[in-house]
Amino acid sequence: MFCRWKAALIALFSLLPLLAFADPPLPIIPNQTFFATDYGAVGDGITTNTTAIQGAINAASTAGGGTVEVPAGTFLCGPLTMKSSINLQLDSGALLRMLPYDKYPGGIVNPANFINGSSLHDIEISGSGAIDGQGSAWWPGYHTNNRPVMVNFSASTRVWIRDATFSNSPAAHLVVKGRAGNVTIEGVTIKAPASSDPTNPSHNTDAIDLAETNAVIRNCNVSVGDDNVAVGSSASASVDILITNCTFGDGHGVSIGSFTSGGISNMTVINCTFNRTDNGIRIKSDNDRGGIVQNLSYLNIGMTNVHFPITIYSYYNSVGTPSSITPATAASQTIIPYPTNNPTYRNITFSNIFATAVSGFPAGIIWARPEMPATNIAFYRCTLSASKSFDVYSARGVRFIDPQINVPSSVTSFLLYNSQVSVSNSVPSGNFMLDGLSTNSLLNGLSLFNTQASLKNTNVFAGGQLALTASTLTVSNNLNLGASAQLNFTLGTSAATLVVRSNLVLSGTINLAAGNGFTNGLYTLFTYANGLDWASPTLEATPGGNYAYSFDTNTFGQVKVSVQPSISLAPVPLNMEATPNQLNLSWPTDHIGWHLLVQTNSTGGLGTNWQTIVGSDQTNQFFLPIARTQGSIFLRLTYP
Repeated sequence: MFCRWKAALIALFSLLPLLAFADPPLPIIPNQTFFATDYGAVGDGITTNTTAIQGAINAASTAGGGTVEVPAGTFLCGPLTMKSSINLQLDSGALLRMLPYDKYPGGIVNPANFINGSSLHDIEISGSGAIDGQGSAWWPGYHTNNRPVMVNFSASTRVWIRDATFSNSPAAHLVVKGRAGNVTIEGVTIKAPASSDPTNPSHNTDAIDLAETNAVIRNCNVSVGDDNVAVGSSASASVDILITNCTFGDGHGVSIGSFTSGGISNMTVINCTFNRTDNGIRIKSDNDRGGIVQNLSYLNIGMTNVHFPITIYSYYNSVGTPSSITPATAASQTIIPYPTNNPTYRNITFSNIFATAVSGFPAGIIWARPEMPATNIAFYRCTLSASKSFDVYSARGVRFIDPQINVPSSVTSFLLYNSQVSVSNSVPSGNFMLDGLSTNSLLNGLSLFNTQASLKNTNVFAGGQLALTASTLTVSNNLNLGASAQLNFTLGTSAATLVVRSNLVLSGTINLAAGNGFTNGLYTLFTYANGLDWASPTLEATPGGNYAYSFDTNTFGQVKVSVQPSISLAPVPLNMEATPNQLNLSWPTDHIGWHLLVQTNSTGGLGTNWQTIVGSDQTNQFFLPIARTQGSIFLRLTYP
């Protein structure tokens, strides 16, 4: 079975997305420089420089574009309007500081974004300088006041933001939306206090809000009071996005949503680290703001001291953060018969994720809607350590390949509701505990390969599909398999067994498949500790070949399947080869079970004294000693 599994594992890894990503084209900026100080800017930290810096931008634009250079110094400034073909360069030691809360134009009613541009092309913010938003005074009123974004580019193409530091924005720091395409954000540092900071919390200070096509975010260091990166939340689709080699501190992680109506496709997050983030990887939406979220890959990611390592859910608006969602909570949600804006999650891959959650938080959550389950979500070699379970609610095709779900021994590894989950290991391992509702109106399905697991609640799979290959599933108490249950066992040298600690009620349908080492014999499918209520399960699919299958309940505590060679009733000739001392006889294998009879009569021909050769019904060949003194020998093969 190992060879078969190895081939299957290779096939599974071939489904991982190919990381073929072309860098977006960069802006083309004319080679001419406009110094902000030449237009009256003063870096004394007191003078308001809005008119001077805007004058430099306007002059550069009139000249066909160029670099507007801000030298070392602290330059107070109000809102600026960016132009096409402009690079706003912040030199080393330059600090462009937003006017304070009480002097900012528009106040809390209609404040303009600090650096704003719409429908532009070839724009850049560069240099090792910094922009500071003086956001502390804005943050307490985040529920009621309007606040300016630090940098906002909409429907603009060939955007490049690099190297600079952005801090303490009143609201989001960098917002690039509108799907004009070709966005590069690299080497930047973005920082603001955490939303949980005890003395100066920042709120809704997203680092990067992105709704674009063909965009890359790389080599960034981000620690803020809300989403470190937020993708979506726009009517425009977000397509072909790469986030790589980034370090995330405080914040809400790499998020998708909460508005996903525009759709998000083809996003890869690779080689990133998260430390102290409230969320690591989060996909959030609701039925009033949903769309298609698909073809996502999260690869080679490390997380330490995060609250929620992996969260995918469809109840953001109605439930908020799903910190303690049980199977009963998932089952109690209202089903919408004809949804129009339901979130659709599909084709999501996690590979080589190493995460340690803060005590009191779950290893992971997948919680879609029953009318629109999440589909095809794969976890390859993910190690998730937490004090609470990994929850899977309303999902199909969730695969864990070589997983390490490290929770305390008293904690259930997986909580399930209305989901189909498979757990596969390249070598026999695992000791997972599974649980769900005591009565599950929507059926779960479970497949185990090279996996040892235990089922805490015996009705979790009573009516669903269960498949075991080289695995043992232990049921803690009674198990009642009703007529709708479907169980699939792979037979071979590695056992596939359902162990029931108490009573077994056996009904439903049982399917068999051939594994490595499969041959005729007895295979134990079930063991039980107390009583067996035999409700005539149906033996449906069986391996091909000349075998007959039947249940064997002759041994107390065991339900076996007997695999015996099929016996053909069609007469066949005996094949004979003679040597000086013996006669070699053989017949087709589908005639195992027939009897070889012999008679010797040298004078009177055939009589009635045929003798059965003992053991001939157990084989399809026999070696008969012969000698000249025996006279005539007559042989025949008969069905008993």
